[in-house]
Amino acid sequence: MEELSFAFVVLLNQPLARLEAANRFERLWNETNEAASASLGTERAVSYIALLKDMDMRWRRLRVLS
Repeated sequence: MEELSFAFVVLLNQPLARLEAANRFERLWNETNEAASASLGTERAVSYIALLKDMDMRWRRLRVLS
């Protein structure tokens, strides 16, 4: 999970065109969502779900600022 979280932070800090950033976000979102689904019923799932919520909130805020 730490790798996915780190990849998201890197994505937020890269100067990318909107379309490229959106594509990378979608791939990262899907990968995180798949990991959350695969770990349902465990404490790890709670961490993945928290990461998804954080990603959603920060991504929306970033898009508003752009």
